[in-house]
Amino acid sequence: MTNPEPRVDLERMRQVYETTREQTRSAPTITQRAVARIDRDLHMEGRVGNFKLESDEPPEGGGEGRAPRPLQYLLAGAAF
Repeated sequence: MTNPEPRVDLERMRQVYETTREQTRSAPTITQRAVARIDRDLHMEGRVGNFKLESDEPPEGGGEGRAPRPLQYLLAGAAF
C-alpha cells in the first residue's frame, strides 16, 4: 500500500510565511478593513477584502439563525 499524498504542503506554507514576513517588514503599516450593515433585525451582511460574510443570532436570541453568530466568527478566527 502506498502512502497517500499529504493534504498539507508544509514547505509551501513555510515559503508563503517567509515571503509575507519579509514584505511586512518593509511596509510601514498593514491595514485591514471590514464593513457591515444590518440587513434585517439581527441579521448582518459584511465584507472583508473580497469576501462576503453574514451573521445572525439564533431564534432564542432574537434572530432567525440564518448564519453564524458574530462570536462564532471570532472563535473560528482563533482556531485558524
